[in-house]
Amino acid sequence: MKWEESKKEIKELGKKSKHSYQYDLVKREGNSAVMGAKKTIVARFDQLKSGHALIAKYLLQIGKRRDMKCWWCGHEYQTRDHLFKWCKRWKREQKRLWVDGQEGEDGYEGIEKVLKKPKISLPMSLIFAEEKCSQALMDFLSCTDVGRISRVVEEVENSDHEESSDGGV
Repeated sequence: MKWEESKKEIKELGKKSKHSYQYDLVKREGNSAVMGAKKTIVARFDQLKSGHALIAKYLLQIGKRRDMKCWWCGHEYQTRDHLFKWCKRWKREQKRLWVDGQEGEDGYEGIEKVLKKPKISLPMSLIFAEEKCSQALMDFLSCTDVGRISRVVEEVENSDHEESSDGGV
């Protein structure tokens, strides 16, 4: 009998897909944007929020890279601030994040409108802490590869490794 009750309770939580779950937000009082997103996006969100994401700055800290160069645009420093505000590779997505927002049922306003400050004056730690910005950040992460190691990075790493093993020839 308890098993049947448990199954019923699980169904009531509302499994949306194999990769995302809709939680009972009334009971848990969580961040609805985070709790309703895909697990892979939430994982990158949490890693970026905590400073442990797969970006050059962190990889240098843990000894997995030799420099902080941005593998997307070649800028000298790949930091969270650079990726969300200045990286040339993600300009269109950044404009939507900071200025335009998204229209529609699940829409949101750009972060500059929400926090009433220009992006240059807003530290990323504040933006990740502000629940009103979560939907915009989730959308940005779902449209980009920020915080994810991709084939581009692997190709750069492999070419660096080949150059160093060839003696730079």
